[in-house]
Amino acid sequence: MDAKSLLLLSSLAAAYGQSFNSGSTGADGALVFTTPGTIFFDPQSFNPKLNPSDDNVYQFTSIYVGKGVTLRLSSTILHSPLFWLAQGPVEINGAIVLDGEDGGPSPSVAGAGGYPGGSVQKTGYGPEHFTPNVFLVPLVGGRGGDGGTTQGGGAGGGALLIASSTSISINGAITADGGGSSDGMGGNGGAIRLVAPIIEGSGLLSAKGGQPGGVDGLVRFEDFDNHFSGSLNSTPFAQGKPFGLFLPPAPPASVRIVSIGGVDVKTPNVQIGRHQDIVINQDAPVTLTLEAHYIPPGTVIQLEFLPEVGPSWTGATTPLEGTFAVAHATASVTFARGVTHTQVKATWNNPSQAR
Repeated sequence: MDAKSLLLLSSLAAAYGQSFNSGSTGADGALVFTTPGTIFFDPQSFNPKLNPSDDNVYQFTSIYVGKGVTLRLSSTILHSPLFWLAQGPVEINGAIVLDGEDGGPSPSVAGAGGYPGGSVQKTGYGPEHFTPNVFLVPLVGGRGGDGGTTQGGGAGGGALLIASSTSISINGAITADGGGSSDGMGGNGGAIRLVAPIIEGSGLLSAKGGQPGGVDGLVRFEDFDNHFSGSLNSTPFAQGKPFGLFLPPAPPASVRIVSIGGVDVKTPNVQIGRHQDIVINQDAPVTLTLEAHYIPPGTVIQLEFLPEVGPSWTGATTPLEGTFAVAHATASVTFARGVTHTQVKATWNNPSQAR
């Protein structure tokens, strides 16, 4: 063996000798999809349910998405950025799609962790002046585009971190593109962060902004050995060595409307990725009941109502009553005729003091 060959082997040993631990416990088992077709990923549809803590941090042993499989990660089901941790290899031969929808007459649906586009003549959702840093910490999806005179804005792309203790192979696609709009503004691209000792494959990674005007998101690799030869679709790219994953705090805070006028709001229809419509046959006020988890009692929930025809308006609930783990609040609302979309938001300080 000559000196050149010996040097090459020493370099390879050094590269492959470096290790990274994703931190996965393996509690969610192996995530495997092999039957071709489109699937809306819903952790509650598994038996047992995935991620029972609902913190959006999944503890897999391995991940496999087969060729011909399109796995959609939609904000109608998954309301925050996703963190997929794996003890073993991750192999994506199909497609993982976190794209935002194109704008239409209603607010467009974002990828998981992204923000909806505004409806006709309405402002898009999401942080107005937030620009993702090269580390993608925090992990945040794309802002929704503003609506135009006849069509809404495109929704933002979602946000996904995949970390493996061994390797990630992308021969299919992972996309978090913003939706477009024929009359409004496009949604911003999302965030894709891959962390593993080895990243390889010849597939596609994309987090482009929707047209017109959507801002591109970011793809980030953290590895010791990069063999990826595929396309980034001109998405801005950052690279580094594996470091802290900066996972979200546990338990996660959440708030949602659980009933309107005495009618329970059910979970989304995972087959079509849409929430349930509630029909109100009265002009008098109706009661909205909201349920919050891990938000301090006494917090007032802010409400925004977005009718498809007419001006939007805002409101607020009574202060949350209950415990830090689960609390409820109500609001009395008179809805305008026609379709109205409702958004909820909670803001508080020092939540740890409420424990």
